[in-house]
Amino acid sequence: MNALCRSALVLGVAAGLGLASSEARADKGYYPNVGMDYSAVLQYDYSRAEGDGATAPRNTTDFYPDIQSSFYVRFSPNDQVRLSTELNPINPPANGDKRTFGDIGLVINELNYYKLTQHTQLQVGKLQVPFGRAMDAAPGLYTNDFVSTYDLGGMLGATYAYRWFGQKAGMVQGGLNLYTADTTELSRPFLRSGGRAQRSDGGPANTGKLDSYALTVNWNSIPALPYLELQAGYMRNRAGVAQPDTGPADDEVISVVSARYIWAPESSADLDSTLRGRYLDVVPLVEYADVQNEGAVAGNDTRYLTTSVTVDYGRWVFGATRTDKRRPWGPGAGRHDYLNELSMGYRVTGQLTMALSVGSQAQGGQDSNLVGFALTYEGAH
Repeated sequence: MNALCRSALVLGVAAGLGLASSEARADKGYYPNVGMDYSAVLQYDYSRAEGDGATAPRNTTDFYPDIQSSFYVRFSPNDQVRLSTELNPINPPANGDKRTFGDIGLVINELNYYKLTQHTQLQVGKLQVPFGRAMDAAPGLYTNDFVSTYDLGGMLGATYAYRWFGQKAGMVQGGLNLYTADTTELSRPFLRSGGRAQRSDGGPANTGKLDSYALTVNWNSIPALPYLELQAGYMRNRAGVAQPDTGPADDEVISVVSARYIWAPESSADLDSTLRGRYLDVVPLVEYADVQNEGAVAGNDTRYLTTSVTVDYGRWVFGATRTDKRRPWGPGAGRHDYLNELSMGYRVTGQLTMALSVGSQAQGGQDSNLVGFALTYEGAH
């Protein structure tokens, strides 16, 4: 359900039944070996359209699973092949639908070879383009969808990064990413009817050539400010075929800068405080993205500004996020969209977490109120 595209009240209930942490990836210690991570979420969404433009039926519900799995063949600690899949609804429900486990399909998000050395990192295959941080680092349930314009997954290509460390400068990592949209059989939804993506669909990076690219620089571990993390990036997605309902096509060009800082008082950072559940940190984040020709539509220039703060205290985590979007003026819609979100979570165990998120947004001239609840279990083996 795309609750971000209409005036709605959304209630999400998610039950996590599996494993979902790439950072907690298990390793048997001998090579070659195989491994698997997975996460299973059961979610219920309810939306009610509001405002003068809303028509009956106003209520829409969707009850569905979201199961993500990653399979690994490891040749060494730093050398592996990865396959990542996701089982969930392929399309959002139509307005007024009351859907239960509808339109479920399996998609392949990643299938790539990964190599890590002391200074370099390489991925080749179907992959996620590492660009921007708000979609992952901002707290809450809805920001990742709101800034999805520069969250590119399922691309075919290669990413290369080189890390350099200096005693005074800290860690600097530069990245080069070359890619194109996937129109092979890997783009097809499985376990349901449906075809693969087509070149005629148009859109960003859908040219059939390895001619879209992204450049990134990450800077962290600075001795003077060891908990400051900076990123800057430039992305150019070559335009695909123009679509009759959107007008002329042009390359989508995105520039992004972000800063994230982790602050913790010394009194809470020792082992005893952590074991007693008294650890405290405060993590502010700010990210700005300038987008020319969003969606590869000529003249559709937008800007995103995301600010957030996350507070961890023991087993609790609290977050507040605001994203502002400026876009071309539309009749009755102005030129300003936004998303506000407050969230809280509780770590029941090291693997089980409960989270609640409430928010409000305006998008395309329509307002929404958002509420979500999630219960997630994580782990690895």
